[in-house]
Amino acid sequence: MSIRIGLFAGLLVTGVAGLLPLTGSAAEAQTPGNVNYGRPFEPKVRPALLALPPGAVAPQGWLSDWCLAARNGFTGHMSEYHEAFKQAWATDYTMRGEELRWPKGGWPYEGGGYWFDGLARLGYVLHDSFLIQQTQTRLTAFSSRMDGNGVLFLWWLNKNNAEDRKGAQEDNGWPLWASGLFGRALSGYYAASQDPDALHTLETAYGGDGDWMRMSWAMSNPWPAYDTYTWTGNKAIAAKLDALFAPEGGGIAPGGDSWNRYRQPPSPKPGAEDNDHVVHFLESTTPWALGYLWTGKREFLDSALAWHAFFERIAMQPTGVPVADEWYGPTGAFRGTETCDVAAYLWSKATLFAVTGDGAMGDRMERAFFNAAPATVSRDFKTHVYFQSPNRMVCDSPVFDHGPRQAGGYYRPIHSPLCCTAALNRIVPWYVTHMWMATYDNGLAATCYGPSRVNALVAERVPVEITCQTAYPFSEALEFTVKPSKKTTFPLSFRIPGWCSAPELKVNGKAIPAARDSRGFVRVSRKWKPGDTVSLRFPMVPVVETGIDQAKGTAATPAHHALKVMLPEVNPVSGRPYATVSCGPLLFALAIPDTRDANTPDPAARWKFALPLKDTDLTVERKAMPTQWDWPLDAPLTLSARAVAIDWDPAPQDPRLPEAAVPGQSPAERIKLIPYGCTKFRISMFPVAADRP
Repeated sequence: MSIRIGLFAGLLVTGVAGLLPLTGSAAEAQTPGNVNYGRPFEPKVRPALLALPPGAVAPQGWLSDWCLAARNGFTGHMSEYHEAFKQAWATDYTMRGEELRWPKGGWPYEGGGYWFDGLARLGYVLHDSFLIQQTQTRLTAFSSRMDGNGVLFLWWLNKNNAEDRKGAQEDNGWPLWASGLFGRALSGYYAASQDPDALHTLETAYGGDGDWMRMSWAMSNPWPAYDTYTWTGNKAIAAKLDALFAPEGGGIAPGGDSWNRYRQPPSPKPGAEDNDHVVHFLESTTPWALGYLWTGKREFLDSALAWHAFFERIAMQPTGVPVADEWYGPTGAFRGTETCDVAAYLWSKATLFAVTGDGAMGDRMERAFFNAAPATVSRDFKTHVYFQSPNRMVCDSPVFDHGPRQAGGYYRPIHSPLCCTAALNRIVPWYVTHMWMATYDNGLAATCYGPSRVNALVAERVPVEITCQTAYPFSEALEFTVKPSKKTTFPLSFRIPGWCSAPELKVNGKAIPAARDSRGFVRVSRKWKPGDTVSLRFPMVPVVETGIDQAKGTAATPAHHALKVMLPEVNPVSGRPYATVSCGPLLFALAIPDTRDANTPDPAARWKFALPLKDTDLTVERKAMPTQWDWPLDAPLTLSARAVAIDWDPAPQDPRLPEAAVPGQSPAERIKLIPYGCTKFRISMFPVAADRP
């Protein structure tokens, strides 16, 4: 066991060296014609990694169980949860004018985009005909109605009609935001299916005239527009991307600040920057990385990375996701993270991972996916929270700043607004589809870990199947079996997690050096034959991390407004000390068992403990994985820690950690900690025990 000071400092990065495609050298890069997963039309700068089409990676083991739970729960049955999901992008649901406003009838367009994105990817991840048929039916329903006169995917509007143009810009262009979410779902579906109707719809939406992508809240559109260009070479789409990223480009009225604010890095002056709604922040900053690919101007990528680093230094929770209830602010034991933002954060890290090839992005994806993601939903994937917080001891607490406030912590079939009910469907398939990516030298990169199987092309279009047998992150060992259709030479790159100080790597049982390169990968290039094996071991050492909770108390009203934010080291708020416990990518918590459902804690459970930093004495206990995985309280990996009982009675309506280290009431005792994702009620940000005299 070791102690680290500071909140996950190893996960924060402000730049990426090199930024060439992830190959042995620049000279090894292939021309577009013989890159297996290259596209016919390329940007000025290639991304470091190439996403594989949905369906190339299939989950295995415990991860397959979780995907099937999503299929049998929300994702496969959203139309049964609320009428809005039947209306979403249906040909008989065509709102106009003020009805396109979010609360007046426009919501199903956003919700449909979120749901369809997860539905399409999960369908192909599982190779499930039930999900794929739903996807095809919903995503191509109006393909034949796209005639070039609509506004993006709002096909029933006429861009030549002044009232329709005004309607598309209601709520600062909110219908355009919803269009981009639909475009993202359709892009994923086309990548998997090659359905020509999908490509026709994409090209018609993004190839028409108008500066719709530059409006406020239209920032969800550039990525699917870019995808469409790389498949078609459409010159009108290229011209729109040129205009967006031109020196005089960026956002235009109304609401141009949605774009222009994040074109430059944050000010270094303390207190100079306002916070932001977190979905808006992630969707407004990440497209500037696309500006780098499109123009070759490194300052665009530097700005995106600088904003993400600024945001993460202020707002990261130990769960691997930011404070987002619904705006970001300082780390806090009782601050919430909206489920929409768990999905959006994973999307942004996967996207930046492909652009930069920086393995630290994979570390962040794993931390979020293995901790915050399972906390969003019940074990059967049929109820969910709107907000989660690191500490949750009782129902109706804490009172979150926005949305449904304290009701947002309940596991329910739906929450109002319905955005989280829709967005949670993206979380699992976005992770699975990005566990492997392709490299420009026709190899593959293992980018995120878990039990999986990838079927892809390597070398000169040679099919290969690679199976990863593992219980990771609940075990340290990963065993890969490589089965190319014939003996062939190609590289495999394996991400070495930043938290792992002593990785072990073997090929066919023979140890080889596992030193990570500047991007956090080790590359193995050789002639592979069917049955070759790669063994990885990432020793996991329990660590105690400490920090300061500088979060404000519960807001008096749920009004949305910006606040000035500062980096922790210059924040004048003294804050409250806390300690967390991690092992590998997993955060550990003292579980307060849920009893008859995920909203009922055991009233007899003891949770008023503090951690003594000088002698936490962490030990690891492992047992076999369960036959069926559902994030159980009876977890296969647990820690035992020394703790002291304390006098601590946080007010349910405005709970807080103690202001300072607190004395224990009795001698230390041992408590059992389990992975955060296996809990519904818990303490994961502990008070700190005062040193005994």
